[in-house]
Amino acid sequence: MTDNNDDNFNTQMLAAIKSNDLAALQKMLSTREAEGPNALQRGPGLTDALSTALELARYDMAEELFKRGARWGDSTIMYIADGAREENGWNTQAIDVAVAHGWDVNEHFDHIGSALVLLAVSTETGPEYPDGDTACLKVAAHLLSKGAHVDETTQTNENPLEIACSRNDRHMAALLLAHDASLEKAPKALLNAASVGSIDIMQQLLDRGADVNAHPYGRYEIIPSQREDEDWGSALHCAVKNHHTEAVSFLLEKGAAKEYRNMVGLTALDLARKLGHEDIVRLLE
Repeated sequence: MTDNNDDNFNTQMLAAIKSNDLAALQKMLSTREAEGPNALQRGPGLTDALSTALELARYDMAEELFKRGARWGDSTIMYIADGAREENGWNTQAIDVAVAHGWDVNEHFDHIGSALVLLAVSTETGPEYPDGDTACLKVAAHLLSKGAHVDETTQTNENPLEIACSRNDRHMAALLLAHDASLEKAPKALLNAASVGSIDIMQQLLDRGADVNAHPYGRYEIIPSQREDEDWGSALHCAVKNHHTEAVSFLLEKGAAKEYRNMVGLTALDLARKLGHEDIVRLLE
C-alpha cells in the first residue's frame, strides 16, 4: 500500500470510531489484516485509533484494537484525560481496558517518563481551577490504584512530586503525598515549592517531614546544572530568587537557617541584596 492509502485507512478508522460504528471498524481491520501479517502495524495508525477510542470512551472499539495489536502510545494517557467526564466515571475504565490487555501502567517513555509523570506535567492550574484539574487528578488517582509508581522519574530525574511542586499544583502534590510519595526521592520538592511561592505545598511537605533546611547538593548527578547557580541552594534561596516575600517569611517562621551559604558562597541575604529585593533584605537582616 502507498503512504496515501495508509493515510486514507487511518482516516477511515478514525471516522468509524467517531461515529461509533464498531462493525465498520472490524471490517476495515479485517480487510487490512488480510494483506499480510504486518499490514496493521504500518505507521502510527493503530495507536492513534486506540487513543481516540479511549478518549471517546468507546471501550468495545478499544478492545478490538488491542486484540489486533494496537499499542499504548506516549500521549495516550492525555487522550484519556481529555475524555474524562463525571458522566463517564472520569474515563477510568479506559485504563482498566488497557491493563486487561497487558498494558503496564509504569511503561516508561524515555523522553517523558510514565503516564503518571505526563499527567503531573499536564495538569491545568491557576485560579480558574480552585479544586485542581479534576479530570487529570481522577485519572492519576486511578493509575496509582492500579500500581503506578508514585516516585517514577524522568530522564531529567524529576519525579511527579517535584513536578507538581514546580507547577504550584497543590492538589496533585496532595494526591501524591497521600500515596506515600518519598521526600527522599524528591530532593527538590521543597525548593521547587519555594521557587513558586507556594506556602500551601511547603506546609504539606513539612507536615510529611521535609527538612526546611534541606539542600540537595549531595546528589550532583541529579542537579548538575544547578549546583553552581547563585540562586539555588536552600528553599530560602529559591523563595528569595523569585521575590516571594510571604514564602520567605513562612520559611523563617519554620526555622530556615539564614546563615546557610550555597555552593557559590551566598546566603539568602546576600542574594536578596544582589537582586535588590529590599523588603526581603529587611526580613533577613
